[in-house]
Amino acid sequence: MNNASLTNKNSLARKLFALFTFLGCGVFALIAGILFLFSINFANIAVEKSMHGMAEDIPDTLHFDEQGKLNYSATNMAKKWGYDALFNNLAFKVTDSVSGEVLLTSNPHRATSAALLALPKDMPQGYSFLNGIDRYRLTADIDGTVLYVDLARDDMIGELANEAVLPMLGQVLTLTMVSAFLIFILVGYISIKAVVKPVNNVASQLDNIEPSQLDRRLDETGVPSEMLPLVNALNEAMDRVETGFNEQKRFVANAAHELKTPLAVLRTRLELANLPDKIGCELMGDINYMTRVVEQLLDLSRAQNQNSYLHKPVNISDVAKDVCMLLGPLTLTYKKDLALEELDKDAEVIGDQAALIIMLKNLLENALKHAEEGAQVIVEVAKDRISVKDSGPGINEEDRVKLFERFWRKEQSTLTGSGLGLAIVNEVVLAHNARIDVECKNDIGGATFHIYFYDKPY
Repeated sequence: MNNASLTNKNSLARKLFALFTFLGCGVFALIAGILFLFSINFANIAVEKSMHGMAEDIPDTLHFDEQGKLNYSATNMAKKWGYDALFNNLAFKVTDSVSGEVLLTSNPHRATSAALLALPKDMPQGYSFLNGIDRYRLTADIDGTVLYVDLARDDMIGELANEAVLPMLGQVLTLTMVSAFLIFILVGYISIKAVVKPVNNVASQLDNIEPSQLDRRLDETGVPSEMLPLVNALNEAMDRVETGFNEQKRFVANAAHELKTPLAVLRTRLELANLPDKIGCELMGDINYMTRVVEQLLDLSRAQNQNSYLHKPVNISDVAKDVCMLLGPLTLTYKKDLALEELDKDAEVIGDQAALIIMLKNLLENALKHAEEGAQVIVEVAKDRISVKDSGPGINEEDRVKLFERFWRKEQSTLTGSGLGLAIVNEVVLAHNARIDVECKNDIGGATFHIYFYDKPY
């Protein structure tokens, strides 16, 4: 998951991360609320438990003496001090369960102890709370006499506990919650990244499939089962596209091939017919144009049929020489100057020699036809590069994107070309894993086409 995924509002990764964060905030807010409520009652819960324990300990320290008086003999000085001297906030009394007589109190000055005053005769068993006083009643059998042991605590101890415990507890809880939330977000980010990674891998594979690689398919290795139907559907769609594209190529090749014979017959009959010179020339020009279109359709079909390519080391300097010699007569016809500049005579590339000849031939024909009379056309060969430049009118920037479209011509109303030459060039370039750059205005005034070759063809 990259930064672009998180910034795109329609990104699945962004939506998952937002949902994950929203749910995380909700869950941690709920946990924080529960812990807050628990922390509020923490001191009361702690005191209630401690009161229960102390109330159970008190009967162990009670006994009747020989005169029948109930005595409290705590050996634990901390307990005795706590009952007698802690600001009268913690106190107990023992009463007879039958007569209701108070037999013993932790503070002899009962009237001054708010805790003792909060212990009435009709107090319920167990824990209770009244007027800010925590109370606890326990029934005990001391030497055959059933007694009520009542324990009381007012809120001062609770407040002391809250003041001592809650700040520290709050800090610990805050630190714990923040750390846990950050870890939660980090785990969520890593998890979403792992979930989205297969999608990115599939998208990367799709991006790397060029129009000339319709036989390639998406790799199903490591694809999650939830995404497998999508990958299979894409592969099946590419099967249909490849089948349709191959049928289209076969149709074009077959149609062009079938048209060659009728055009040749028509040319022969026209040459033998006794027609006026003007009409004969016009008809012959039309036949030549149609013948040229058919030939280039066949060239385009061959350029697209990469299965027929024979890739091997090819000296592009030799290819340039062959093409220049082949088109040499056209320089006289079009009154242009053709030159070959070899910057590297041993420039070799991996490719199909016949296809490279067709590519360079179309580039040169295009330059010779469209440059003005007396213009210069230069073929330049360097390591891993071949360029064709001219001193013609150049190319308009707005026409650059249309150059390699099939049947596109700058002057659509004229029959000066078929509009297939640069489309054939582009197909050969793609088949050789090469790149074509167009320089609309070069140093001699015209346009330059640069073909850059890489190590291996597709």
